[in-house]
Amino acid sequence: MHRKGGFSGLINICEDGTITLPKHLRSRLGLEPHDHLFFQLKDGHIVASKVKDKNREYYVNTKEQEKNK
Repeated sequence: MHRKGGFSGLINICEDGTITLPKHLRSRLGLEPHDHLFFQLKDGHIVASKVKDKNREYYVNTKEQEKNK
């Protein structure tokens, strides 16, 4: 299923858990080396969002709050 501007494809997970996003996808999203992605699990799907530097601390704090539940 394709939506305009969408992406569909397979990405391998390496033995150490590393995933590599294809260059064309990184380019379309404006991702640069050392950028951060925030991952969420929603209804059995992984949703990844680019984190803007000024919001990074919020996401780190959210992760810590989840651990303490």
